[in-house]
Amino acid sequence: MNTTQYVGDFRSGRELWGGRFAAVAALVAFGMLFSASGARAGCAMPYQPAAPFVTPHAPDDSFGGDRDPGATIVGLWHLNYTATYDNNFPPGHAVAPPFPFLESYKTWHADGTEFENAFLPPAGGNICFGVWKDMGHGTVKLHHVGLMFDSSGAVSNVFTVDETDTVSPSGKTYSGTFDFKLFGPTDVYGTGTPISEVKGTTSGTRISVD
Repeated sequence: MNTTQYVGDFRSGRELWGGRFAAVAALVAFGMLFSASGARAGCAMPYQPAAPFVTPHAPDDSFGGDRDPGATIVGLWHLNYTATYDNNFPPGHAVAPPFPFLESYKTWHADGTEFENAFLPPAGGNICFGVWKDMGHGTVKLHHVGLMFDSSGAVSNVFTVDETDTVSPSGKTYSGTFDFKLFGPTDVYGTGTPISEVKGTTSGTRISVD
């Protein structure tokens, strides 16, 4: 399994997404199908782009400095998720961490909602939503929920992502931790026993207008 980028590649029997990974895994049933190169659906699913098209995160050494009063998580960000723990994801084909888990664009809104657009094909369910609250001192807590789909377009799985993130004093970057959990299609709120779980770290770089 290719762990230099994103761990898997979900596709239907007609290979909707095309092969972009080295590993091959058999299709398995329980709603979501995992195929030739792992999992690829929903905005929490890892994805291997054909080539990098966003510059890597620039280091931000300002965590030890004075906090900018305007340093807030509200705004648009480029995110990288790195897995440090994997319990049965993709189901039956877990990958040994650490590995890059996901890349996305994320918008944090001032009203306490959040929107994420993952680097995944739109047909894979790459749009997800969340709610967040301010914990003080630049730290926020997020609860995020999304859907995955099978080859017929039916909902195959529900997933949640819980994050705790801290914005740097400069307001240009943030970092934190995430906990991704995968559930069956009827567990709408993601409160039951998860099928799979991945934990790791987040790294965000603000996208701003000149």
